[in-house]
Amino acid sequence: MSDFPITRSIIEHVGDWANRLARMLPSPVRVTESNGEYHWEFPQASASALQVAKSVRMVSGIRAALLLADNGFVMESASILRMVSDFSVEITAVGEGLQRGHLTKAQKTFVDQFFEPPARTREEYETQEKQFYVSRADLLKSEVRLANDASVDGERLLSLRRFVNKGYDSYVHGAYLTAMELYHGGTKEFEVAGTAWQRTRCVAKTAVAGKLHEVLVALEYMAALAGNSEVHAEVRAARHRLDASNEQSLGPCADIP
Repeated sequence: MSDFPITRSIIEHVGDWANRLARMLPSPVRVTESNGEYHWEFPQASASALQVAKSVRMVSGIRAALLLADNGFVMESASILRMVSDFSVEITAVGEGLQRGHLTKAQKTFVDQFFEPPARTREEYETQEKQFYVSRADLLKSEVRLANDASVDGERLLSLRRFVNKGYDSYVHGAYLTAMELYHGGTKEFEVAGTAWQRTRCVAKTAVAGKLHEVLVALEYMAALAGNSEVHAEVRAARHRLDASNEQSLGPCADIP
């Protein structure tokens, strides 16, 4: 019997949901560059296109995080989960503007900066005007407003998210404790090729299940805003299945040595 069956089953579908939402927008077009290379762009640099692009990275990331956890690369899995969480926040932030019918200044700036073409050379980069990007704190204000609208304490929610993010930040930045988690007291070596401890892997998969909940909330919100009732219902049902399981808790790991 496979471990985390609900999480795995849902992760198999997140890519399909993201692609079905993407197909509601005009298809990306091929843009040829001066050197003959090409890339793809959405015809319109819109908030909805940003949501789709972020959702693609989000669902790809949650799949990668599970693969890494399965193979013992628990630090790398946690680092990617931090990125996945950021993408869900960004989807929600611009979604709030779409829901209200107008983007705030921070939301509009975030969309504009997202679609700005990158510098192609070092010289071009050096001549570009240095600018400040929209902060995570500004984007999180959207979640606070949405929570307050739903009679949830938005400030408490923000405090909890910041606390959780701080933990995940330590994996991204290679904090001392995250390195020491890889030390094996028996072999007196660091497990740089993936930890062999099954309980540690199980805990990492629990984290994946928890972040999967964030992924589903973001996709559900996107589907509601896009008016795709079919995807919305499927994602909502999946979220309820995940919540009804014990896979977001440490329960599945309790008896693993």
